[in-house]
Amino acid sequence: MDDAEKAQTRQQVERYCALNQQVMELKAASVFSTESLSATKRLLEQNTELHTVWNYRRTIFMHLDAWQNADERQQMLEQELNFMLEIIQKNIKSYWMWGHRVWTLSSLPRPEWKRELGLVAKLLALDARNYHGWNYRRFIVSQLKAVAADTHAVDESEFAFTTEQINRDCANHAAWHNRSKLLPSILAHKSESDQQQVLQTENDLIMNAIYTDPEDQNAWLYYDWLLDIQKSDDDRCRLLRNKITAIQELLELDEDSKRPLIELVSAYAELQRLAPDTISDIEKADCLDTLCKLKNIDPFRAGRYSDMSRTLGQQWALSV
Repeated sequence: MDDAEKAQTRQQVERYCALNQQVMELKAASVFSTESLSATKRLLEQNTELHTVWNYRRTIFMHLDAWQNADERQQMLEQELNFMLEIIQKNIKSYWMWGHRVWTLSSLPRPEWKRELGLVAKLLALDARNYHGWNYRRFIVSQLKAVAADTHAVDESEFAFTTEQINRDCANHAAWHNRSKLLPSILAHKSESDQQQVLQTENDLIMNAIYTDPEDQNAWLYYDWLLDIQKSDDDRCRLLRNKITAIQELLELDEDSKRPLIELVSAYAELQRLAPDTISDIEKADCLDTLCKLKNIDPFRAGRYSDMSRTLGQQWALSV
């Protein structure tokens, strides 16, 4: 950085500090005017992480005369939503900005929840794994359900959206998480036979993700969650058997893939807990051999695998 650039940077810092001091003085003096609102805007354009300034900005809005008139408040807050679109492009991960957007929409006399949902979809297209965007989307959906004649249709639409996102990127943890929040509601509105069909579809989605990237944890975690919500141990055992079969097929392509090997052992251990009599001697030997292989593939966790071998070996009365 040459002297001219240093001087320019110094001037920028000085202007920022002066503006920051001006806003804090206005706040301390309880000045709630359009001028103080403009000053907070200029400051937040430079630094979105000033939560005190976001709080002050909300207080200013509520003290303006326009706040008491529904039409004027609507216009004023819609301008605020447009301002935040500019902020999002600078820092999409700002906690304070997303919180302020929630407050702004909640304060609108006539909020457009469907329009906002479409906007969030566009934002997630730019950053599909953004936690803030997904959390905000859940808020929007909750507001849509509050005014919807058919809340189940809203859940179905969101469920389809997560399918689209996972098919686009199977490592999108936020999409898997959102799906887990929706699935119980989806199942609650299905008949017994339709529930089985939905669960089979979930199994297929998980398998596609696992075959795409066996080492990614998201699909495996979702499979574990899917096991937990089953109604009976028989259903859990059936899913575990599907999981074991899929892993064995996967290992034929790459026998040293660590995560599938770990999941195979985990599935056998869970079967041992739920239905120990269903595990054959060949499967028991396969499980112990898998643990031996893992000790070589993943030496940093060799102690853990040895402990699991001892535990399972004692339960199965096999020497390890």
